[in-house]
Amino acid sequence: MKQQEQLPDGPPFGLTPILVVDNANEAAEYYKRAFDAVEIARISSPDGERLMHVRLRAFGSIFILMDAFPELSGKDSRFRSPKDLNGTSVTLHMQVDDAQKAWKQAITAGASALVNMERQFWGEYYGRLKDPFGHEWTFAQMIEHLSEAQVEDAAKSFLRS
Repeated sequence: MKQQEQLPDGPPFGLTPILVVDNANEAAEYYKRAFDAVEIARISSPDGERLMHVRLRAFGSIFILMDAFPELSGKDSRFRSPKDLNGTSVTLHMQVDDAQKAWKQAITAGASALVNMERQFWGEYYGRLKDPFGHEWTFAQMIEHLSEAQVEDAAKSFLRS
């Protein structure tokens, strides 16, 4: 399977997360400010009030936003936002060239820090935040390439302290 193969006149094949939010229009504007995201496509719901699909590109990746549709969820949670679920079990990881800049931009746009951006024992700047819509993101930047043995030793030291 090719990594960047594309459907005719469509998005590339690959993993594309769909984030359910309360107010997809507001979320799209947030991600544009926080991540310099570019909107690629938008589909409104028949009620004209919610969005079924907003496709965005940020940091070289595609992700989709949609408004919560609890009336379509039944007993599962596919169309419920993190606020409806009182949390999320997924963290979206962004490997970037300048983690501190990306972090500061997201925080300035309204995210809150869960794990502060700091140099980590495995050789990266790393931090985790929650966006205003309840989704969690990690940002990382490789600053030092370590061998597996070096990371293992650093992890042991870290866990002892």
